[in-house]
Amino acid sequence: MNSPKLSLAQQRELVAAWQETGRILEAQRRCELAVQSPAQSRQAAFDMLQLGGMLPCDISRESRSGLVEMQRHFARWHSRGRA
Repeated sequence: MNSPKLSLAQQRELVAAWQETGRILEAQRRCELAVQSPAQSRQAAFDMLQLGGMLPCDISRESRSGLVEMQRHFARWHSRGRA
């Protein structure tokens, strides 16, 4: 899919429009958070945690944290310093 080439002026206009959109959305988000009850905040946090639990786990990352390798490097470094 080819996108049309935009002139520098059009690019700047597009960036300015997205900046304004971002500002408006951030203001809306802040207003919605300001009127949210503590119960609604707790429910939103719970919902986000539930969504995170639905993500597939990457088993390869869980089987090795890198801690053992790091300790091996530290042991080598420590033994070289004493020799």
